[in-house]
Amino acid sequence: MNSRIVGWSKSPAGVLAGTVFLSFVVTVVAALAANLSLQLWHTHGNTGHVARMLSRELPLFLLSSFVVWLVVALLVAVLGRLWLSVGIIAVVTGVIGFAGQRKRDLLSEPLYPSDLAQQFDLGFISEMVGFRVLLLALLASALVIGGAVALGRRLGRRFPRPDREAQPVLAWSLLAGRALVALAAVASLTYVMQFHTPGNNVKAAFDRLGAHWRPWHQSRNYTDNGVVAGLLYNLPVPAMAAPPGYSEATMRRLVKKYTLAAATLNETRDSQALDDVNVVLVLSEAFSDPTRFKPVRLAEDPIPFTRQLMRETVSGNLLTQKYGGGTANTEFEVLTGMSTSQFRAQLTTPFQMLVPHFTEFPSAVRFFEDQGLSTAALHSYTSTLYRRAEVYDIFGFGDVTFEQDMRHRDIIGRTSFVSDEATFAEVRDILRESDKPAFVNVVTMQNHYPSAGRYTDPIPSTGMRDRHDRANLEHYARGLTHSDAALEDFLEDLRASGEKTVVAFYGDHLPAIWNHSKMPPRMKHETPFFVHANFGESYAESRPTTSPVFLLNHALEAAGAPVSPFYALLDKLEQEVPAMSHQYYVTPENLQVPWIYLPKAAQELLDDYRMVMYDVTVGGRYSEQAMFTVPEGSRSR
Repeated sequence: MNSRIVGWSKSPAGVLAGTVFLSFVVTVVAALAANLSLQLWHTHGNTGHVARMLSRELPLFLLSSFVVWLVVALLVAVLGRLWLSVGIIAVVTGVIGFAGQRKRDLLSEPLYPSDLAQQFDLGFISEMVGFRVLLLALLASALVIGGAVALGRRLGRRFPRPDREAQPVLAWSLLAGRALVALAAVASLTYVMQFHTPGNNVKAAFDRLGAHWRPWHQSRNYTDNGVVAGLLYNLPVPAMAAPPGYSEATMRRLVKKYTLAAATLNETRDSQALDDVNVVLVLSEAFSDPTRFKPVRLAEDPIPFTRQLMRETVSGNLLTQKYGGGTANTEFEVLTGMSTSQFRAQLTTPFQMLVPHFTEFPSAVRFFEDQGLSTAALHSYTSTLYRRAEVYDIFGFGDVTFEQDMRHRDIIGRTSFVSDEATFAEVRDILRESDKPAFVNVVTMQNHYPSAGRYTDPIPSTGMRDRHDRANLEHYARGLTHSDAALEDFLEDLRASGEKTVVAFYGDHLPAIWNHSKMPPRMKHETPFFVHANFGESYAESRPTTSPVFLLNHALEAAGAPVSPFYALLDKLEQEVPAMSHQYYVTPENLQVPWIYLPKAAQELLDDYRMVMYDVTVGGRYSEQAMFTVPEGSRSR
């Protein structure tokens, strides 16, 4: 193609004008292709569905493509290399498309903007998709970029750039044009990123063209509205809308109400209970009970010790918000007592999207520190996932240990994840070396998905039709037996140590091995928990399905320790609403119902709960100090 074909003269200015026009056409085509590719990735290449979507929602598709074009234009303007920019866009599109498809296959939910940061953690990605897939992806990316560079050089001979010495006016005009395009693109993208700001015209345009937001069905949002629209609707947004009647006076009233409730509870508690008691929270990665799903049978019970212990303690099933992932969300709920079900659906990961906006955040860490305990966090993996290093610092942990800091890093089987046995050995060291009672938050990694091929002696199973899922189940079940044995040894060591210790143990989510099964939806979100104290009189209580936010209340009850007004609120709320999710609430009878069918008392408690959550996450934090501190007269010395 030359200037004569596109209708421009052969003068330098004419050639430059033709080149700019052709560059514009290429960027438009690249943006349309990238947007289309994302949708094909999301639908597993279902061209029929994409064609129907384009026929019904073409204006919406073109608007999304314009957003992509802004990115393409910015890249071209900054790099000054058209085909290199196109190559980079192709690679980025492929990465986002593959990651989104992989996440949807594993977790039944699409990719969120907050997930994109983890795409640069190559170690974690290698564990999730396999080293071979990662290597092939890197090689494919290199080939695409290399091919784009080669094509750019070849075409550059036919469309030469203006020479700065021979054609200074054209050269500087081109540079100035690139600068203007870059500034305009940055300004436009900045405005687009303010998608949820009231009055944002981009959001108004998407709404007007037919985008429908369904907070209860994220995958449907991406399928019907497009991947780009789905990502935009999931951009950061205030955690909660202001509840009706929110004010400083309202918060003073709630503080008074629940301070009295805490005082009543604390009448039966020992103000010095935590002076010689350790409290250990154990988040066991992907720990669940696969025998609950009766169509599938395992040749042996993978968790006999845990099952027996649950018969002897306060125990039950936690209702986790995520399936197959979302560890940090369950951990957030346990540590803060704040249910993510009450946040806006766009707040997909509080560890990444909420907590880092504060210098301090109310949690169990400050609570136990005020009670005189040392505080420690142990996560047997990298500090980069979910910004944990930053979050743990904001929570106020006195000591933080990640995998690279651990003295015990043994593994079991073919994996790089630290075993539960090694993790518990690290916990024992923390407790032994603390000169006072300790609150320790533990996160394990041994049973992280995928599991297939990890052990030499997987537990045989029947009833799982998908061969890949069956392999993962059988190796996962063997991993559970190692976790079960490590837990038994850990609790026995604590008993032998003579130190009073309360252990609250829970699974964070089910592994992503039930995608092709007919497991009931609620069961996919239920994991075992128990609260065990190695002192005092123990009693057994089987709880209805319980939200993670209530777990620490049971630990404090086991210790006989006083509570803060916020924990008093949680105590009352659990009596009416033991568990909650975005879709439904669980009653004390273990039935799931929508909000409208909850008793008035339950709705009023939920209103108070939301008011406090809003106050400390979005509002003026009027209640923070009083609600999260044990009232005077109830504190340990």
